[in-house]
Amino acid sequence: MSARDQILSKIESQETIKHPGAFQGASEDFDFRASLEVVGARVVTPAELDALFPGRRRYDKTMDGLSLADVEVLEIDGAFGVAENGAIWLTEEDMPHRVAPFICQHLVINVSKIVPNMHAAYAELKKPSSSFGLFLAGPSKTADIEQSLVIGAHGARSLTVVIRN
Repeated sequence: MSARDQILSKIESQETIKHPGAFQGASEDFDFRASLEVVGARVVTPAELDALFPGRRRYDKTMDGLSLADVEVLEIDGAFGVAENGAIWLTEEDMPHRVAPFICQHLVINVSKIVPNMHAAYAELKKPSSSFGLFLAGPSKTADIEQSLVIGAHGARSLTVVIRN
């Protein structure tokens, strides 16, 4: 008997585990602003945004990824935010290019809809409208084994979120 067959026979001989049933108890009691601050983002009003980044501009879809390399501040709209973890769902339609939120120095995302948790977020995604999408939470952060935290190594150095009603 081959090693593969031995492994498969052991798996087949295991007792069947019953499915636990429908998921219960997903909390809806989350604070989007607090979650954003935990992941290193800041939440501002439109007036505060104008003071932080005067003269910022939006970039159109005619730009290729490399032409965005010198973008200091990129402002885009997010489809919705997730209060549970501060993540924001972005689609290809929200960005001038797929690389845009990762190549700019400072990212500003406008959000007008907030869902309570990832269960609600995935319910929103049952209506796919884009060939590309991602959840983005906070500015880029990485740390090495020496525990040196680097902000902006793999993406934007800051994330600013404007919650619009």
